[in-house]
Amino acid sequence: MVVRLSGSNATSIAQHVLVEAYAFPASTGARLRFRVRDLPSFPGWVYSFRSPKSVTGEDVVELHLPGNPLVARMLLEDLIAHGARQADPGEFTARAYFNGRIDLAQAEGVAATIAAQSDAQLQAARQLLGGELARRLRPAMDSIAETLALVEVGIDFSEEDVTFLSTEQIHSRLDSADRALDDLLRESARFEDVTHEPQIVLVGRPNAGKSTLLNALVGEERAVVSPVAGTTRDAISAHVTLPHGVVRIIDVAGIEKTSDRQRHLSATASAQADIDRQMQERAQQMIQSADRVVLAIDPADPDPPLDLPRKPDLIVYTKADLSASAPTVHNSVSVSALTGGRMTELCQQLDRLAFEREGGQALTLNSRHLQCIATAREAIARARELAQSNVAQELLAMELREALDAVGQILGQVTPDDVLGRVFATFCIGK
Repeated sequence: MVVRLSGSNATSIAQHVLVEAYAFPASTGARLRFRVRDLPSFPGWVYSFRSPKSVTGEDVVELHLPGNPLVARMLLEDLIAHGARQADPGEFTARAYFNGRIDLAQAEGVAATIAAQSDAQLQAARQLLGGELARRLRPAMDSIAETLALVEVGIDFSEEDVTFLSTEQIHSRLDSADRALDDLLRESARFEDVTHEPQIVLVGRPNAGKSTLLNALVGEERAVVSPVAGTTRDAISAHVTLPHGVVRIIDVAGIEKTSDRQRHLSATASAQADIDRQMQERAQQMIQSADRVVLAIDPADPDPPLDLPRKPDLIVYTKADLSASAPTVHNSVSVSALTGGRMTELCQQLDRLAFEREGGQALTLNSRHLQCIATAREAIARARELAQSNVAQELLAMELREALDAVGQILGQVTPDDVLGRVFATFCIGK
């Protein structure tokens, strides 16, 4: 386990939990012995990182301990008793931002890395953390800033017969900035799309083996399994971890043919009939709204294929341990949920359906980024109109300043305190 200290007193406070005094060098580690209250001393590692080259830009000391949460908590209490305090959520990352070690988009990349539940989310977070967004924004920011600087110089020399930028040059610079922002929008993914939890619906006739299949994928008895058809009455969902992320798999009530359902309803009390009707409607709705649909078929079922409201993305022939063979159909797999036969192949197929994307991983923008870019482009559009109408240059400079501030807010270069509060409030303690 790791206990981290950051600040001007980090090394002096850390000395209180060491058995012997230690002269903390710059950016190195040493194996030392720790003391916690009346417990016997125990070995661990101490790493020190000096300002301004540490992750927070301050003196940082990391205490690496044996993996005992109780000992770590007691050590933390001792450090607090000697002058430290427990960090607020996101405080280490916030200090890195305020000390100029990272920009605000990179700070968001730290939070996104912590919250990532799939390869796509992790790759998107890494791009933010690596400063890719700042690199993509730099051409637009430079173009707006240079234009603003020349316009303001022109205002200072307004009484002189000097022209620093013509209308055509202003238009050219603003068009360049707007195209850069537009390209960024077109070539980037939306954070909401990347973080969307894929939903896969299992459909099939009653007693097709869907519930057994769900239990096998989850690794526990999530759904009731019975040889009696129609055991699953409501939609049952569970999270399943696949190679590239977590998906939600939903087992819906068995889909019956119209004639079968009418015969069943005629022999059932009206209340039960209404429940059956609702479950069938619910299953149809889940099929329509699912990201992917997997059709489970018992190869021994003599009935013709189901008429679903949409084409299934994958066909799974169940009960391979009972059937001699399953039909050879494109985009299908034959499995035995009881013996585990070909379940690994099924998981690979589900992983492909849920997470496979065409092309490489695009830069991901969240709603805050999108709003800032929209504000900047609106200000650029107004600036173009003002430049064309030859109004007072002060109004043109005001719009250019708004555009530059909007883009700067993405990286935290010009960011109100309330925006910072919202960003770092999403972090966990220790980051």
